[in-house]
Amino acid sequence: MTAPTDAPVRPPRPRTVTVAFWLQLTAVLVLLGLLGLVIAQAIQWDGRIDDAVRAVPDADPDEVRAERWSNVIGTLFIGVPVLLLAVWYAATARPVHRGGNTARILVFVASGAQLLVCLGQGCLGVLFVPMLFAAGAGEEVVYPDEEGMPEDFWEESPFLDALYGSTDPFEAVFFPLAMLGALSVFLLTVTVVLLLALPPAHRWFVPAKPTRPAPPMPPYLGPAYGYAPPGYVAPGYVAPGYLPVPPGYLLCPDPSVHPQPPGTPPAGPGRPGPDAPGSTTGGG
Repeated sequence: MTAPTDAPVRPPRPRTVTVAFWLQLTAVLVLLGLLGLVIAQAIQWDGRIDDAVRAVPDADPDEVRAERWSNVIGTLFIGVPVLLLAVWYAATARPVHRGGNTARILVFVASGAQLLVCLGQGCLGVLFVPMLFAAGAGEEVVYPDEEGMPEDFWEESPFLDALYGSTDPFEAVFFPLAMLGALSVFLLTVTVVLLLALPPAHRWFVPAKPTRPAPPMPPYLGPAYGYAPPGYVAPGYVAPGYLPVPPGYLLCPDPSVHPQPPGTPPAGPGRPGPDAPGSTTGGG
């Protein structure tokens, strides 16, 4: 069984697609490592909350509950997008390697969403700066003791002091590794998108259909006639039931002016004369 002639012809897989495939898998591994760091940080922080509760037995239950909920919400806020992006890249890596253009578009969508999240976080942080300046402009700073408030109004509770006052060696490792992993994923994503968008990769994902040969031009009859009209019979063609005419033979436009042999029926509509191509006689 042969492929149809108008089917797209796919060129060999370019090397850029193979490199993008392995870089995409590397991004998946880095994302899974980041997810593991986030989960480890959540478990470690929950342990610190337990240590602070043991250090301060009369801690406010609302403060303890708030710290635990903030730990869970922060972990979900970071871990869920990381997990979704890892699953997205892992699910589209194999189809991209096989030449699926839909999977390639999904990779572009995921990279665009990642870029929007990164830029959105940065823009929101920058927007808060002028708002803080505008809120504090023209207002005099009022300290609590100037209004008769107690001096320990802004002091933290013993539970929060025990929770945030101690240092953990894990935090000194977690934040640099998290920043390095996020930067690595961003650079890997940009590289994968560029490799999949290059012209060789685009031609492989979207192969062009072969062009059909143009129909042959009709024969040229000369300056006085131009090109032959539709239905033109090429020289040398003999219709069925007619004898071939030798080269140079002239056909008379009015056979009635020639003497007819005895027994020859007169020429008329629908009946060829003796000089017609189908007759056995002819004259000049």
